[in-house]
Amino acid sequence: MKQFQPPTFLRGIERSPIRAITDRAKPGDISFGLGEPDLPTHDVIRREAIRVIQEEQNGYTLQAGLPALRERVAHDYPYLNLSTDQVIITAGSQEAMYLALMTLVEAGDEVLIPNPGFVAYPTITRMAGGRPTFYQLPASSDFSFDLDGFKLRISSKTKVVVCTSPSNPTGRTLTSEELRSMAKAIEESGSDAFIISDEIYRDLYYTGERTRSISEFYPRTVVISGLSKSMSMTGWRLGWILGDEAVIRAAHLLHGYVTTCASTISQKAALAAWSNEATEARRETRDIFRRRRDHLLALIRGKCGLRCVTPEGAFYTMVDVSDYGSSVEVAEAMLDAGVVTVPGSAFGSESEGFLRVSFCADLPVLAEGVKRMDSALKARKK
Repeated sequence: MKQFQPPTFLRGIERSPIRAITDRAKPGDISFGLGEPDLPTHDVIRREAIRVIQEEQNGYTLQAGLPALRERVAHDYPYLNLSTDQVIITAGSQEAMYLALMTLVEAGDEVLIPNPGFVAYPTITRMAGGRPTFYQLPASSDFSFDLDGFKLRISSKTKVVVCTSPSNPTGRTLTSEELRSMAKAIEESGSDAFIISDEIYRDLYYTGERTRSISEFYPRTVVISGLSKSMSMTGWRLGWILGDEAVIRAAHLLHGYVTTCASTISQKAALAAWSNEATEARRETRDIFRRRRDHLLALIRGKCGLRCVTPEGAFYTMVDVSDYGSSVEVAEAMLDAGVVTVPGSAFGSESEGFLRVSFCADLPVLAEGVKRMDSALKARKK
C-alpha cells in the first residue's frame, strides 16, 4: 500500500510559526504571542446573541450572508457604491484572505507582499500556485513605508498587491499620502494589479482618527476585514470580503463549497456592531489598548533598555533583540522564562532580530511579562 502524500499545493506548506511557538505555552506562562484581545466580547454583541439563540430559528443564511449585515458592511464604504452582491460574510477575515488570493491568483502570478507581513499571505499565495514577491518595510526606519523601494518591486507582472494598515506585525499605519502614492505607483506600473487591503485592525487606532482605506484611492481593491479584533470576537468567526463584482461573484462560488455560510448566530449578533453602544465600546477598547501600549513601551525601554517600535494601530510592538541572538533563539529563551513572544523571522527577513510582542493583557500582567523578559535577556548575556 502506497504511503499517503498530500496534494502538490500542500507540499512544503508548514504549520504557522506563530502557532508553533504559542501552542507550546505552559500553565502559568504569560502570553505576548497570539493576536487575540483578552477583553470579553462586548455586552451589546453578547446580549443579542443570547436573544437570537433563545428566540429565533438559526438555520443556514444565504451563502453570502444576511442581506442586512452585508448592507451594513457596504455602507462603511459609501464611495464604492457597493450592492449587497459585492459583499460576502465569511468565517473570519482569514477565510476572506483565502478567498481573495485563491480567486485572484493563478499559477505563476506574482503577488507583492509586505516584508514584514502576516504569515498567511505568502503561504496562501503558494497554495494558489502564485509566486510571492516582497516590498520592504525597512526596520531601519521602524518599518515605515518606503515608496522608492516599493516602486522597484512592482512590475508589469504583478497580479496582486497586499496592503495592510494597521500592520500585523508592526502596528504601523499608512498615512493618506502613503496610500495615495502606493495607488499611483501601481497605476503607473502597467500591471493593472488588484490590491487586497487587509483592514482587520482598522478600528484599533491611536492617531485620533480612523485609518483610511486604500480603496478610496484605487478602484481595483478587494477589502477584507471583520469584527474579531475591534469587538473581541475572534472565536465568533465573523469577517467579510468586498469589492469588484466579478471578483466577488467568483469568490462566492469558492466560499459556498468551503464554508456554506458563516455562523448564523454570529451574523445576527454582529448586526448590533453598528449601534451607538457598539461605537462607544470600540472607543473604550481603543483607550484601554492605548494605555497598555504606553505602559508596555515604557517598561521595555526602561527596564530592558531595548528599542521598540511605537505602533499607531493594532496591538503589537516590534522589539529589537538583535544583540542577544537570532529572533528564534531569543523567543525560545523567553519561552523558557515563562513569557510567550513571536520571533520576527516568522513575518519575513526584514524583521529578523525582532520579537513581536502583543499588549493583549492587563497592566500588572504586562509588568510581570517584561520582568520575565528582562530575566531571560540577562541570562543570555551571561
